[in-house]
Amino acid sequence: MKTHLSQLLLALHLPLLLNAEDASLPTTGTYAPDSLRVPVFTPPAPFVPKEPLADAQTTIVLRDHEGKIVTLQRGEASLAPDLPAPEPAQEAFQRPPFENPRPQVLQINMSGTVYDRRVTVVRWQHAVSNEPYEAVLGFDLGLVANLGSFVYEGIPCHSNIFCMQLETQRPVAQRSAARRFPPVSVPAVEADSYRILKGNAEDAAGMTPLLAVQAIYLAEKPRLEKLSSDLKNYQQEAKAWAEANPTPVEPAVFWFKPHRNSRYLTPVDKARQQAAQDQNTQATQGEAR
Repeated sequence: MKTHLSQLLLALHLPLLLNAEDASLPTTGTYAPDSLRVPVFTPPAPFVPKEPLADAQTTIVLRDHEGKIVTLQRGEASLAPDLPAPEPAQEAFQRPPFENPRPQVLQINMSGTVYDRRVTVVRWQHAVSNEPYEAVLGFDLGLVANLGSFVYEGIPCHSNIFCMQLETQRPVAQRSAARRFPPVSVPAVEADSYRILKGNAEDAAGMTPLLAVQAIYLAEKPRLEKLSSDLKNYQQEAKAWAEANPTPVEPAVFWFKPHRNSRYLTPVDKARQQAAQDQNTQATQGEAR
């Protein structure tokens, strides 16, 4: 089972932690409201494989083409009590009609290609007309992609930015460029600025996502660069640990115990479950007294 790998992938998507620097964060304008400190890498807990049932009533063993074994088991009927009924929903709070129930929020969805971590070709769509936009940025948009949210001129922004990093001088990129026509080239643009390639540059709604990511980059450039460096170090440590501690292939075991109203229950199982339920009910009533 690829448990260490799954735990590692989950660990790489870490929430940003709060620390002392939050006391000096701004409250107006354009800024990242959270601390951008990356925690120290901690190895995940050892994986404990699931043990097969000793009293399984049905066992099926499957083997795939790679030789991996999967065991499916059905055990004895469960005698656990039913889950408690959900509490009745409370009446929702009614806001006065003159108040805005939701603050204005800007959703930013972008994708782009970053050349040599200094120039980005980015694409997005108009929020209303879906008109396609494309621009060249004089900075690495991947730095902003590490932020899930930020504030732009007092407006909360939620960003979903995907960037592909392309190092043009790497041998792999050089070989790929040699097979293309025309070859890969880095677009020209001034540092920290932008140049529109497609879309109406006079449309304020269409340009807002671009202006927002440029503004947060300029406002938080030192913190974003440090965050990117810290994340890279964290991922390198996590990868080195995973390579040094490979998880042995374990047979996968899946089992279940039929609960109330299951089609696998026999009359004897139903009688045992009813007796267990009556016992739990009596115990609960005794505690209530």
